[in-house]
This record gives sequence, structure tokens and C-alpha cells, in this order.
Amino acid sequence: MAALLLVGGAAAADVPGLNAQALRELRQAGVDKYLGTSMPTRSEHGVWTKHAFNPRYVPDASYPARVRADGPVCIAGTPYSVFTREGDPKKLLIFLQGGGACWQGFYNCNVLGDAQAPPQQGPFPGVFDPTSPQNPFADYSVVYMPYCDGSTFGGDNDVNDPGFPFGPTRYHRGLRNVSAGMDVAMQMFPDAKQITVMGHSAGGVGAAAFAPFLARFAFGNNTKLTVYNDAGPIAVNLGTSPSAGGPDVPWLSVWARQNDWRFQKFYPQSCIDDGRCNAFGQQTGIISWRLENDSTIREGFYETDSDRTNRFFAQGDGTRMDPQAYRELILTEHGALNAAYPTRYKRFIVSGDDTHGAVQVTAETPNFPFPQPFSFYTQQANGTLLSYWATEFVRIGARQSQFGWKDIVEDYVPVPIP
Repeated sequence: MAALLLVGGAAAADVPGLNAQALRELRQAGVDKYLGTSMPTRSEHGVWTKHAFNPRYVPDASYPARVRADGPVCIAGTPYSVFTREGDPKKLLIFLQGGGACWQGFYNCNVLGDAQAPPQQGPFPGVFDPTSPQNPFADYSVVYMPYCDGSTFGGDNDVNDPGFPFGPTRYHRGLRNVSAGMDVAMQMFPDAKQITVMGHSAGGVGAAAFAPFLARFAFGNNTKLTVYNDAGPIAVNLGTSPSAGGPDVPWLSVWARQNDWRFQKFYPQSCIDDGRCNAFGQQTGIISWRLENDSTIREGFYETDSDRTNRFFAQGDGTRMDPQAYRELILTEHGALNAAYPTRYKRFIVSGDDTHGAVQVTAETPNFPFPQPFSFYTQQANGTLLSYWATEFVRIGARQSQFGWKDIVEDYVPVPIP
């Protein structure tokens, strides 16, 4: 009888994956509502297969164009596609691409999915290189999801916006798009048993939010599931609220995101009730809730503490956050997760560096003026190579926690050009 009660409870440590109560809450919140609702058409794209979804335009007089898209689409209503590459059918990398964010009056996001199509032929950078012996994902099958919804793969709302420069309506279809991609993952690689959900930048936010839950719904609790967040901070300047003497511009950005994207409606009720999940708070709360309720998931977070790109988006007023303030923000939020779950949530924080992400080509910055296609293999923190850290992170069994997968945070070193 006690065992049965544990299975249904919120902390069934002897049951792999998400416990039954957590699954019920996620279903009640509608996290899985778009799974199984879209069917793509396939075509060749070099060594990849392209899976293109029908936008399903239908008449709707409430939209300025008099029609609305009723399927997975990019922010301007253009078609959405995902890409797959075959490898070991039991190993699967589900990758969510990055590309900024858009909300009312702030339009800094990738608009077209096809603009992020992977190169048809190699060589491929970083974690996509199938030839590198240092790449722990070299033999993995890959599902690659472009990012074009403007809402970090978490939105579920359409906004008629005459100020949006790419069309009269912003389609924040993040959850629908990532659900469509997860359907493709299950259709193409149903035998996957070792799965990494990885996201870069805005895709890192999506990988740290709802995508791991969708992977559990699609593949079940008996898969070995890891989450690799490449520079998706999940933490921002919350600003000054009206009740505290505001609002200031950063708080108005927080308000606009929750109003435009409506991601908060997918939060599980117990996470809302205990205050961790709050549209006006830090969104690391959903990670905490998942680690509490998924007994076997492991999650890793990579970041540079002066990340120039993230300091712009996290500040929320069109300027860049001070590097030391940004460091304090990410160390506070992600440090709390490591403190609560030290064997299952670990960081790789590089100092003296303002580049953005490392799993693919790293763009140039004033301090690093050339693109870096090999960052995944050359970046290190306190003498540990990132590729080695990642290898130990995804290693099967407990050996990873005893040898290479460590929580690494470098001492602060300022960048020359902040």
C-alpha cells in the first residue's frame, strides 16, 4: 500500500521519470494539448530530412488579414519546418535553435524558419559534427528545430499588432511548434532510449521550460533524459513593479512578455500554488518543480558570465546589463538549483568571456572579434574542457557524478570591453 501511495505522490524517488501527480497536473494545464495534432510532409535536404508543416490558413474576420494560421507557424504566419538526421536509433539529440525574442514594441527575433535550415552537407560545427571523437553526440540521431515564434518555444497566443514590421499579426506559436517537432522525433526515432533535449539561447529557454515535459509525454519515463541549456538564462531584470514605485521599462517588458506569449497558462498548479511559477518572477521556478517531480532527469547549464547577447535581452530596456550584475543574477538563480539538486543540476560558468553559447558556431563580440566554430571543443572552465564536461553529463550510469560531471563556476574576471 505504501508503494502505491508513493507512485501517486509528488516525490516518488523509486519511480523513474515524472511521478503520476505531476503528469496529471501537466495534462490539466494543457502542456500536451498540441501533441499528435500536426502531420508534416517530408523532403530531402542534403543529409537531412525536412518535415514541413501545413499552416492551415482558415478564414477569420478578427484578424487584419481576414485569415489566420491554424497550425504550426513562424511569428509572421509563414510555414514552419523541422529537420532530422539519422544516427544511432537509440540515441537522440533534440535541438531547439535560438534567435532572440519579440514582444510589444520590442522586435528582436528571428522571423523565418527557413533562415535557420541546417547546411545540407558537412562539415558541421560543434555538437552536430558526426566525425569528431570528442563529440559525445557524434553518433546520435538528431531532431533540429528552427526557432521563429519569438516566444522562446513557450508561447501560445496571437497578437494583432500594427507596429510589427513583418505582418499585421504576431503568431507566438512556440508550444505548438515544439510539440510538432516532438511528434516528428517520436515518429522518426521511436526506439530512442537516451535522449538529450538541448537548446541554444532562446532555444535554451525552451529546453529548460516545457520541452522536457513533452519528451516525457512522447517517449515515457523509462528513457534516460538529460537537458542541456546552452546560454538560455531563464533569468531577467524583473524591474520595478507599480506597487514598488514603478513601473519602469524592464517591468513593462516582463508584463508584455506574459501578456503576449501567455506561457504561464501551462504552469502546473502546484508550482503556481507554492509561488515558484509566477509570470512576474524568475522562470527558473519551472526547473525547480521539474527536478522535484522527475526523479531521474539531469540538467546542465552553460554560460559565460559577461554574455553580451543575454545582457541585452535580460536587461529589458534596450541597454545591456552590467556584467557583474548579470553574473550575480545567473549565479543566484542557477546556484539555487544546484544547491537544491547538487547531483542532478550542474553549471559550467566561464568568466572573462562575453561570447554567447558554445554548442555551434559562436558569433564574434568586441572582445572576441572572430566567429568561433570550435568552441564546444576548445572552451574550458577551471581547466575542464566543455566537451569533456558534456561527455560525462550524458554518460549512462552513476559514474558521471564521480568523475567528470562537476559543477564549475570560475572566479570573476572582467572583460576588457564591457
